[in-house]
Amino acid sequence: MSIALRLLMVFSVVITALAIISYWVYYQHRINKQLQDDTLRTRKLLSPLAFSVITVFAVLIAFAGGTAFMALTDFGAEIVPAEYRNAIYEYHTFSPRQMSGYRSHFSINGNPGYTKTVEQQGDIRFTVFIREEAFDHFHPSFIIYAEYTGDKDILYFGVQGPFFAQDGRHMTGKGHAGSAFDEYICVIGTSSIMSRFELTVYLYDTGIKSDDMSEHAAAEGTVTVWVDPIEALPEHIGGAAE
Repeated sequence: MSIALRLLMVFSVVITALAIISYWVYYQHRINKQLQDDTLRTRKLLSPLAFSVITVFAVLIAFAGGTAFMALTDFGAEIVPAEYRNAIYEYHTFSPRQMSGYRSHFSINGNPGYTKTVEQQGDIRFTVFIREEAFDHFHPSFIIYAEYTGDKDILYFGVQGPFFAQDGRHMTGKGHAGSAFDEYICVIGTSSIMSRFELTVYLYDTGIKSDDMSEHAAAEGTVTVWVDPIEALPEHIGGAAE
């Protein structure tokens, strides 16, 4: 919900409340004045209930008109640069048994046209491949393998992976948990604009669920990848290049 829409809602509620309270005070004043002076004749007033119903109905119509205007004109909406609206930035997570088809050509040992970097975070080893050539639709921008190197029996995994633009703008992000873990996780993603991808992996040795993905994680690690659609930037990745 945009700030402009929130302000319109607050303004509508405040105006409705002030109008009803003001009319109620005015209505009581006129009634008391008429009771004190029998000779005073005034036009018949609406009851406070009738006035309240009419006021609410009128404000709702005005609110609907205001929201329709904002929707048609994008008034109050965050201005998103065209390069972000038209860009491609996405990732998908695969288990070893899903590494079939074109994905079967990728290897944790090495991939032609990609720069390899290895980073160990606790009991999770990240092997990151960044594409060395300019962006195209047929080759992913990055390939990330996450392996567990600890001694616990890992049953499930979860991931979160937001993309950030070069100016720090949060472009998109998604996450999920509860997938069966087997040997490693392979995350394949792409971005057609300069972006920062932050992959967080959670590994679980229990089936206990929680809204906080890290609460019951036996191991957790985050790797940051900078993607340049023109030229790869492996120096922005932690760990030792190979």
